[in-house]
Amino acid sequence: MKLIALLLLQNIVFPQQPNISLEVTTSSIQKPWAFIAPHENEHIVNDYVAQKILQHGGVFVILRQHGKRHIQLSVNGKQYEADPNRIFTNKGRIATLRRLNEELALDSHDYKKALYKLKALSDFILNTMRAKTASSWIAIHNNTDGYDDDGKNGRGTISIKRYQKKLDERAKYLIDVFDAGKDEDDLFFITETDDLDIMSDAKFNTVLQNPAVSTDPNEDDGSLSVLAEMQDKRYINVEAERSDNGFGSDHVAEQQEMVDLTFKILTSTR
Repeated sequence: MKLIALLLLQNIVFPQQPNISLEVTTSSIQKPWAFIAPHENEHIVNDYVAQKILQHGGVFVILRQHGKRHIQLSVNGKQYEADPNRIFTNKGRIATLRRLNEELALDSHDYKKALYKLKALSDFILNTMRAKTASSWIAIHNNTDGYDDDGKNGRGTISIKRYQKKLDERAKYLIDVFDAGKDEDDLFFITETDDLDIMSDAKFNTVLQNPAVSTDPNEDDGSLSVLAEMQDKRYINVEAERSDNGFGSDHVAEQQEMVDLTFKILTSTR
């Protein structure tokens, strides 16, 4: 008898701050992979990923607050900003608070409480993802067209051209870059060499992280990819261009194709 997969959609509130929540799509098909969308304004294939979860199993977690890239922490009546993809290690939590809140004194009660709340949020996300039991973590991200200082009015830091430039400059957090000749903003950022072989054979831009980020404190930015190295998890970031106030365009079809390849890899290997 053919089994019919069921999809459960939940909204789970962060206990320490009720205006932060996780939208969780769970399939009745149990699989060892977890998808996450940590930036709420990067969402062009979220519905497509949810459909794939129904078909293939697993869990998909979306961080929700106010539709923006960064989250706002409420501490003693004040608001402090943090990048939710920089909170998965203590070093990263400290760095994102310092970078985005210059007025926040490091010896203040607010700073200590904000740091504690970021640790709680990290645990909340990882527990909801079932990160301990999932062997593969897949992040869904979008970026803007080009990159800063590319000479073409690009924005942001994500581009296969920029990663190649960083590798040529001997950036320690990278070990390999494959430029497939596709749009520079559509790329995979991964942790496993076997996945690089598959993705490059399929002609996708792919960046391989150096596993040394797990032991080099200078390369610990608190991102999920760094934590994945520390915990020996496969990590795949499915990254594609999105429009931003009329700048660039949503690469929906391209990212859907990348999601398809990701599920093909997951279902054939683990």
